[in-house]
Amino acid sequence: MDLCSQSQRGALREASRKQASPRRWSRVNGWSWPLHTFQVVAWAILFILAFTNFCIFIPLLPPNWNLIMYGVTGGLFCFYFVVHLLAICIDPAETNVRLKNYLEPVPTFDPSKHTRVIENQYCHLCEVTV
Repeated sequence: MDLCSQSQRGALREASRKQASPRRWSRVNGWSWPLHTFQVVAWAILFILAFTNFCIFIPLLPPNWNLIMYGVTGGLFCFYFVVHLLAICIDPAETNVRLKNYLEPVPTFDPSKHTRVIENQYCHLCEVTV
């Protein structure tokens, strides 16, 4: 079938050629490198919204509203900033996974040995009981 002058078979062949390489190191929390793209986007959006709010929108308000809006939106931005930092600092892993040594590289999953990553309460990537 020809969709938008491209065949579906060509797209499937190209997708099968490019396979993502597995991560070599596990991330402990949001501060672990490499940063995720969504993290960078979230920080950029936060700073862009803060800049436009405090430097463009609020100064355009009537003078008697400026102080009130600086306080309200400043408090909301501070609250969001603290929640964002807390979310980055938390390690979402289970207790057994947290006890594992993060300095070792993450093993690759071999589907010929196991049908699923987690079988019988054992994670074959983390190599711990979950």
